[in-house]
Amino acid sequence: MQAPNMGGTARGARAEVTQAFQYGLIIFTLTALLGLANATQLFGALDRNTLLTHLHSGTLGWITMGVIGIAIWIFAREREDLFAPVMLSALSTAAYVMAFWSGVFILRGVFGLSELAVIVYWWWFVYTRAGGWAGIRRLDIPKLSVVLGLTTLVIGSTLGVIVQVLLATGNAIPTSVDLIGAHATAQIGGYLVLVAAGFAEWQLAGGAGKRSMLGLVQVYLLFVGGLVLAFSLLLASFLGPQLAQALPGVATLLTIAGIVIVAVRFGRTAIAAPWMAATGTRHVAVAVGFLALAVILQAILVQQFVAAQGDISKVSLGLMHALDHSYFIGVMTNVLFGAILMTTADRPRIWPWADHVIFWGLNLGAAAFIAVLLTVGSGEGAKPFTHPVSFVAPIMGLSALLGIATYLMRLMGAPAAVSARARA
Repeated sequence: MQAPNMGGTARGARAEVTQAFQYGLIIFTLTALLGLANATQLFGALDRNTLLTHLHSGTLGWITMGVIGIAIWIFAREREDLFAPVMLSALSTAAYVMAFWSGVFILRGVFGLSELAVIVYWWWFVYTRAGGWAGIRRLDIPKLSVVLGLTTLVIGSTLGVIVQVLLATGNAIPTSVDLIGAHATAQIGGYLVLVAAGFAEWQLAGGAGKRSMLGLVQVYLLFVGGLVLAFSLLLASFLGPQLAQALPGVATLLTIAGIVIVAVRFGRTAIAAPWMAATGTRHVAVAVGFLALAVILQAILVQQFVAAQGDISKVSLGLMHALDHSYFIGVMTNVLFGAILMTTADRPRIWPWADHVIFWGLNLGAAAFIAVLLTVGSGEGAKPFTHPVSFVAPIMGLSALLGIATYLMRLMGAPAAVSARARA
């Protein structure tokens, strides 16, 4: 197994990186179990509160806790003690996830504000360690991607929490602005794209310390594309019909152009990854392919939204779910599994047989799941094991659960050097 790429990382923060990944994996267990229940329909159709729990335990509990780990890995200072902030972040995130399951709007509002404070804290963490505005103008491409990705996360999360506070206080969600649509697009089309592309470049192309004009164009295309898409949906009713239809298309073109640059800059490196070696590199490499797929699906979905002119029934539910899982599983779960493998490379490799099962099961399962969603549909309301989703989703879900169990055990193991000293 390859040694972890620790360039640009404070080694003293390794414990907190592990801590963040562990908390994320624990919450991800709930995501995977609810996903299996929803796909197979063994317990009947899941209610809206449970589906929202499935969504937010994945996006916040798993992905954002994982991104916190990556942020610490890249930005933490030497001997910086981040144990308490990571633990409080995990507790706040778990409470917010459970608030969705409870269906109690007041709890969602309270813990939504708590979670927003967590997200702002970690944005401030990377911003200050980047040196503020003056430092940002000198950052390498991976670090700049993470800073701008977390900036978009703050914006998208603020919109989402506004919705929860409105519901908690008994107010109606305004119809003059699309808070929910803007929240979702900022979180996916801006935040996840930037963080995934930045981490992939750092690990695949050795981007630490490197800053190029083409790389800067890539980052700002993705950043501006995500923001324009979010605000074009948020303010559609104020923009007029022509601008409201044109801006999402412009945003999509910016994002596509950014991803094309990603492919040009380190696509060949991703393709040349050691696919049969049980390393984190192949997880990060396959995430690049899923990132390209996700952006294509996003472009198609944006065009459907524009053509639907507000009639959500005209938008393909299968396409929406395919896009979500392209980002959440294909891109971010692979990025985070790859990151975990890299940070545990110096620890006992518990269950070595599981590495290939996790990689191929997760990715072939995700590819089959996305293909079924695009060609057959989501299968909502179908009886147990009467729809193709019921057969392909468990491949992905069970592989994810195996990954959770395997990587939790490895993260709990002591580094090999420490174990050797203890035996001596």
